[in-house]
Amino acid sequence: MYRKVDPTQEWAENNYYHLPIQQQIADLVPVNSFWRDYASHTGDGPFLSKNLADASRNFTEMMFALAVLDLPFEAAKHEVKFDGGKMTLTPKGPVVAFHEEVRPVVAKGAPINILVSENTYRNGDRFREENGERFDKFVTGEFVINTVYGCQVVVTNPTSSRQKLSVLVQLPIGAIPVANGQFTKTVVVDLEPYRTHTLDYLFYFPRPGRFAHFPAHVAKNEQFVAAAQATTFDVVKKPTKLDTTSWDYVSQHGTTEEVISFLDRENVNALNLDKIAFRMRDRAAFESIVTLLRERHVYQPTLWSYALLHANVPAARQYLLHTDQIVNECGGPIVSPLLTVDPVERHQYEHLEYKPLVNARAHALGHRRQIVNDRFSEQYHRYLKVLSYRQSLDDADELAVVYYLLLQDRVEETLATFARVNPDKVATRVQYDYCAAYLDLYTGEPLKAREIALRYANHPVDRWRNTFGALSAQLDEIEEKGPKVVDPTDRGQQQGQLAATEPGVEFTIDAGQINMTWQNADMVRVNFYLMDVELLFSRNPFVQQSGGQFASIKPNATQVVKLPAGKSKLAVPLPADLVKRNVLVEITAGGVTRSKAYYANAMDVKLTENYGQVRVADATNGAALPKVYVKVYSKLANGEVKFHKDGYTDLRGRFDYATVSTPERQPIERFAILVLSDDRGATIRDTAPPQQ
Repeated sequence: MYRKVDPTQEWAENNYYHLPIQQQIADLVPVNSFWRDYASHTGDGPFLSKNLADASRNFTEMMFALAVLDLPFEAAKHEVKFDGGKMTLTPKGPVVAFHEEVRPVVAKGAPINILVSENTYRNGDRFREENGERFDKFVTGEFVINTVYGCQVVVTNPTSSRQKLSVLVQLPIGAIPVANGQFTKTVVVDLEPYRTHTLDYLFYFPRPGRFAHFPAHVAKNEQFVAAAQATTFDVVKKPTKLDTTSWDYVSQHGTTEEVISFLDRENVNALNLDKIAFRMRDRAAFESIVTLLRERHVYQPTLWSYALLHANVPAARQYLLHTDQIVNECGGPIVSPLLTVDPVERHQYEHLEYKPLVNARAHALGHRRQIVNDRFSEQYHRYLKVLSYRQSLDDADELAVVYYLLLQDRVEETLATFARVNPDKVATRVQYDYCAAYLDLYTGEPLKAREIALRYANHPVDRWRNTFGALSAQLDEIEEKGPKVVDPTDRGQQQGQLAATEPGVEFTIDAGQINMTWQNADMVRVNFYLMDVELLFSRNPFVQQSGGQFASIKPNATQVVKLPAGKSKLAVPLPADLVKRNVLVEITAGGVTRSKAYYANAMDVKLTENYGQVRVADATNGAALPKVYVKVYSKLANGEVKFHKDGYTDLRGRFDYATVSTPERQPIERFAILVLSDDRGATIRDTAPPQQ
């Protein structure tokens, strides 16, 4: 049965499995303990890491981790023995084993209903990092005046019951709130079982001294439940104990050599590098620090911005490349000594393909060509915008233009553009070769197309092997070897093969003879009806509907013709008394009925009604006729007759007259088909739409 063409889909290359280009960023595989182990691996012996489970944030990271692990592709059969509560594993090859153990512990005291903790930290210096792990950096000693601190209150419900609590928080005596804070505040907290709630507030001390702090208190139904530990703040004008090894001290008071030494031994990703921005005015400090950070694969925009001050071209290029505001203002592709912008690398543009896409018109209607698929129209004009920034198009640009022109059936422009592409200068050689073979069918050079397709007959990528295989199957059909399905999921190949097995009969009337051709039939019934062709045509442009008007009329003559086996052609003379009459000839075979008035033409036109295809061949030798113009009108269910599509037969002489990507809102009842050849005349056919 005929199957409607699938909706047009938009396709993009996914270098990473099922990820759009916008998600293919550096954070896709973040740094963790597993990749630290891999970076530390010397290569002496197999690489195995006990931190394998850390590399499981997404599919890409898991595949990368499995790729670098020296585990076999197929696991060996390890020996496992159980002896009571003891298991013995004897591996027969490299293996990663996860072991979990349950041990008894001694309970400590009675359970606590609500847990409360309160800790103070310096605002802007909240955490510290050790061995890649982040820890709280709470302040427990002295506090400094005019310095903003934060207090974190954590309330935990360790019970299985929902708790509705009131939390009273208060600033230390002598402190001033900041960030719209309050001296005293009560917060209602609705804690689900086994949940935690966190409160933060900020303050500073304007003068030194010792100040008591009323800790956070928790109440339920106006009854005290729990409280944090009371503390006293020791506030000083200047710190009496300086941590000369901390980043805060070294960045502000250390020498350039001390700063560089600190950066060289510490985790620079955990440091606030803005603290040393003032040092970047010195050229020597700038170059030393930037060089060290670059070797550590760290980029910091504030530090790199000083490259413009020092006219350091490599660093300035890197700074401009990472400054999105400047890049976005500049627009499309740019190649200059200071800035190179590739829209693909910056995820501003990606090549998209559209399949299936069947155009209704082969020629522009009016002076302006219209792309009716909105998504393709947007992509095409987006690409033209990118190209408008280039001084000249390179070979990769031209090849992409070839594809988008082909989607619009602009064959002559496509051939001219493709001729400018140098295959030695494009990275996508497979795509180039397919375009070359595809266009060889348009230029009538099937042998060249065959030579290209054969080179990819055993291509390792299934999609490309099947694509070139489908091209070879078309070439086989051009050589009368019959249709072949290469990809069972391809709708076009399926329809072509099914059309080749459908019973059918076609005929022409020429020089007093009925020239019949058929497929999958062994006999036909021929009915003859006298008719006034001019009158019938004037009344109804769908000429072939005349056959239906004769369905209830007794034919003037009838013949039953047995078709010879192994052949597909037979000439049957018209009855002598009908040779000079206007007759409608109706032929029925295998449930398929065809009727035709006499038209002088030299074409053999076969309609495969159930699959919406027409095949045009030379009436004399049966050779397929390419480049035969076919124009189709449809009659809708509401009686409206309108243009449906037009185009040309391919090298197989085939044309799909039913399929368009812009379906009618009203159901189609009939098709009227004009087949026109410059040197073989014309014929008009009509047919029902394919059954679905």
